[in-house]
Amino acid sequence: MLTYCLIPIVLQGVVMVVDEGWFHRARGLPRWERIGHPLDTLTIVLCLAWLIATTPASPLALPVYVGLAIGSTLFVTKDEGVHARLCSAGEQWLHAVLFVLHPIVLAAFGYLWWTGAVGLLVGQLGIAIAFMTYQIIYWNLDSREPAAARRPDTAWYADVGATWYAADDTPIALVRAESRRRNPWIAAQLDRAFGGAPVRVLDLGCGAGFLSNYLAARGHQVTGIDRAAEVLPVARANDASRSVRYEVGDARALPFAAGSFDVVCAMDLLERTEEPERVIAEASRVLAPGGLLVFHTFNRTWQAHLAVIKGTAWFVKHAPDDLHDLRLFITPDELRAMCAAQGFAPPEIHGSRPRLGWPLWRLLATGKVGDDFAFTATPSTKLGYAGIARRGDAPAAVAPGRRARPPSAPRPELCDGLRDGQVLVDEVRAGAVRDRGPRAR
Repeated sequence: MLTYCLIPIVLQGVVMVVDEGWFHRARGLPRWERIGHPLDTLTIVLCLAWLIATTPASPLALPVYVGLAIGSTLFVTKDEGVHARLCSAGEQWLHAVLFVLHPIVLAAFGYLWWTGAVGLLVGQLGIAIAFMTYQIIYWNLDSREPAAARRPDTAWYADVGATWYAADDTPIALVRAESRRRNPWIAAQLDRAFGGAPVRVLDLGCGAGFLSNYLAARGHQVTGIDRAAEVLPVARANDASRSVRYEVGDARALPFAAGSFDVVCAMDLLERTEEPERVIAEASRVLAPGGLLVFHTFNRTWQAHLAVIKGTAWFVKHAPDDLHDLRLFITPDELRAMCAAQGFAPPEIHGSRPRLGWPLWRLLATGKVGDDFAFTATPSTKLGYAGIARRGDAPAAVAPGRRARPPSAPRPELCDGLRDGQVLVDEVRAGAVRDRGPRAR
């Protein structure tokens, strides 16, 4: 009888290996399947764990197991709505075989338990846990994906339209929340470094103008560039100052003369290009001596992969799966080296993370980012980090053959005693950072 029990168990294992090793990898898994398949395996783990933890002598042992087995048999069919759209006929047939085998295998587990073959169940539990761990790591935590799948979907931003300033169920709402914390900090650094005088600011990858419009409203002369022409009308429509100059442009080849700006901002841009060093080199070139580079980007850590990439894809309702690419994330040491190579003083850096509380838990439950969702500064740079670096005094040279165009307004004089102005960093180091709630846009 033992042989008859092992046959469906082994057959199920073979079919699952074919399904996972061939069909899943050939077509790739959408977000729901990446979450759902480990949950399927978890139901089997729970069944096996219950059998191992109880004995047939217990009056509740068998009824509870029957309930767990029925629940598992029904639960594994939950993905058929997705499979109907994505799977080939061969994969659909294979799934039908697995659905037939599933209750038979669970019955075999029950028989082995009833006859005292608990050692076989322990071994099967170990296999099930190992397979579930693989499913979690390979499909949800590991960054080894095909090159085409790894490319971040930057075109997605161009399709957001006017919802940049309104939607609460897309990743743009997270960008708005981060800008509510970050924009006042950037403005404070400019005031401290330049004595409150208006300065010329270049906002690289400006998007819909969250930062550009904020700084323009404070009297600065702002130019915003973005490769996505579709977002610029949204930025202009929300520019209360009507003074920002928005243009289509590539941050790796800026059409501005050397020394044209006092501040260059690169918010959530460096991790979206294969050549961040070129962006920093261009920023250095167009900055006046003593000018500031202000940036925000993400660290290449497993924590950032889990929270920034997978967390956004899992929990924000209308997030694309390929919004970010861990391969392009930049460590603080790498960014310091890029800055040093372009004549910047060592940047001051501080971390950023979502603020814990009800708005975060509501996001996890509903997929929506409320206006009360907020970020806060942290000494840790394991997720994202912002920083500011001052360009050295050596004049920047115009690259050979580059088309140079002066900005539309004269450059104000830099004030004496330029300082890095890292108020927030100092607060973090002193342990006196206060959570800052969301600010009005």
